[in-house]
Amino acid sequence: MYCTNCGLEIEKNMKFCPGCGTVIAQTTATAPRTVESVGSEIKSVNAPNNASLSYSQTYGDMSAQATSVVAYMTWIGFIVAVCAGDKEGAKFFINQALVFHLAGFLCFIPILGFFWAIFMIICFILGVIWAAEQTPRKLPLIGGITILN
Repeated sequence: MYCTNCGLEIEKNMKFCPGCGTVIAQTTATAPRTVESVGSEIKSVNAPNNASLSYSQTYGDMSAQATSVVAYMTWIGFIVAVCAGDKEGAKFFINQALVFHLAGFLCFIPILGFFWAIFMIICFILGVIWAAEQTPRKLPLIGGITILN
């Protein structure tokens, strides 16, 4: 199966293209595009209307899946995901990761913080798994909070 946007070969069970982040329809199966390099742009030879794709559109700085997972990994990972990642493709997971990191400060509350830390470990595991699968599911208890639109 190939992505209709960038022509990258993808697995049948993927919901998003790892190259460009486009939502994949499960019935999509087209021939791969032939790509030739023209200066600083990548030109798709047999694309509709000979549309030319820029390097970042074709390869991206970081895929939506990688951006989603990295956003959960510490505050530094969150900043890297926001600065270098696919912000549009991973918008849901970036918001969930921000809420997760902010809620993590509640772990510093004496006694109750211990139980909150256990809950946060569970949220971390679920969040990373769902981000890796690109399954937009809200984290338990804190997932309904929206900070970034």
